Amino acid sequence: MEVVRTLREAGFEALLAGGCVRDMLLGLAPTDYDVATNATPEQVAALFKRVLMVGAKFGVAMVVRRRRTVEVATFRDDLSYADGRRPTGVRFSSPRQDALRRDFTINGMFYDPIAEQVIDYVGGQEDLRAGIVRAIGDPDRRMAEDYLRLLRAVRFAARFDFVIETATAEAVRRHAAHLTRISGERIRDELEKMLAGPNAAAAVRQMHGLGLAEPVFGPAIVAEASWQAILGRLDLLADQRDPVLSLACILADADARTIRRLCRHWGAPNDLRDGLLHLAANLPRWRTAADLPLPAFKRLMASPTWNRLAKLWAAEERRLTGGDAHGRAAARRADAIDPAQVAPPPLVTGDDLKELGLTEGPLLGRVLRALYDEQLDEQVASREQAMQRAEALVRETQGA
Repeated sequence: MEVVRTLREAGFEALLAGGCVRDMLLGLAPTDYDVATNATPEQVAALFKRVLMVGAKFGVAMVVRRRRTVEVATFRDDLSYADGRRPTGVRFSSPRQDALRRDFTINGMFYDPIAEQVIDYVGGQEDLRAGIVRAIGDPDRRMAEDYLRLLRAVRFAARFDFVIETATAEAVRRHAAHLTRISGERIRDELEKMLAGPNAAAAVRQMHGLGLAEPVFGPAIVAEASWQAILGRLDLLADQRDPVLSLACILADADARTIRRLCRHWGAPNDLRDGLLHLAANLPRWRTAADLPLPAFKRLMASPTWNRLAKLWAAEERRLTGGDAHGRAAARRADAIDPAQVAPPPLVTGDDLKELGLTEGPLLGRVLRALYDEQLDEQVASREQAMQRAEALVRETQGA
């Protein structure tokens, strides 16, 4: 409101725009607010103390107020799109023209917070009431302008439990193969938003139905047998609203090479890649987890993915057997372990072993792991006991 009032007092138009208007009309709390205006980025910069001009060539200025950032965009009409991602340029225009270049009718409305009035040039209010995701204008043109809109259509439909209008859905299907032209980082961002909602399973089903799953995940993952397993897991876990867990449901049957390739393409951080690899590698243990050696079980518990792995185990058991006996047994075993003993500090270090005569190398690492396994197995409980075992293991290795 401060940004809107400042622009108005300077003689400019200023309206709330896009998703925040949609969410307000649906009775939801918007996550952020965008302002549309007839002021140019340079004129916006002159009115506020701190403005980031990172998108100025596309008519966007970021106003920073009280540690919050408000995107202020000049009413504009996009010029031609050459790469299916961004316009080659923009020309400043009117609110009506600005609305007509947006993606979907439910995202194309403005709101005047001073007059408390919705300004709707595209029929967004009607589509909100009807529960429809509809492209503004020619659906093929809208999709070709930015192929990420193919996924956005699915995300909005899943998030609000809406239906994608027929002509819009057909355009999504026609352009599905072009998703490979979108950067992996943008696809991952859209996927994570989609999979964070309560209807993740429905969204992934619709991706498949519209031909989007294969260009996003690859043909091996959408093969019939794998796909039915994926949907079964998602149906059981989508209510978790956890995008990492949902991705794990999708990639659980993929080999490590495929997971690494997708994560590299998506620009995924190392912790996400490693977590997905760990979950996929250990999913088959759902049946034997309760009977694993204690050190192996504790190592699983110590992993950052433990809570997700336990949920994935439970879903896999329910999917394959309809029961939960193995999951409950693993949960009882985990509850019985003292949290302080899950990943305790090692009682013996590499320096200790070097003092006993071992040198740096694979052998030292194997001895350290053996000692820590005995500690996790609760065979040794003090440093004195651990050093005695270390001396014995060193003698054994040197004798060998």
